[in-house]
Amino acid sequence: MKNAVIYARYSSQGQNEQSIEGQIRICTEYAESNGYTVVKAYKDKARSGTNDHRPDFQKMIADADSGAFEQIIVYKFDRFARNRVDSIMYKAQLKKRYGIRVVSATEPVSDDEGGEFYEMFLEWNDEKYSQRLSKRVHDGLDTIGRA
Repeated sequence: MKNAVIYARYSSQGQNEQSIEGQIRICTEYAESNGYTVVKAYKDKARSGTNDHRPDFQKMIADADSGAFEQIIVYKFDRFARNRVDSIMYKAQLKKRYGIRVVSATEPVSDDEGGEFYEMFLEWNDEKYSQRLSKRVHDGLDTIGRA
């Protein structure tokens, strides 16, 4: 069997510890059904995916050079990052330096060009969703402030 780690994150809005545990459960099931042994779970609580200022994320990236795992499993790709540049940069770095792939337990992506295109679309969509949500929250706060 090959080794994998799980990365789980929630940003805060309506999410809690149960969200992390649910992500880990689904990722563990995915790992087991795909012949991987989960050796560690990294968890960032109440941390945005729009930047890389996440303690367990950074620890996972630093631990990648240990050779202890070949795959990072996330519930959805937006748990890894909601910033296209960070997502692309970190995935490329992990793959090139350490041979580590980031996979989603719920968003299967093939290894061909079509899969690469689909993953790029998901990254773009995740980033845009985060931007739209931020604008709606900001606009709502502006409305409340004027009342």
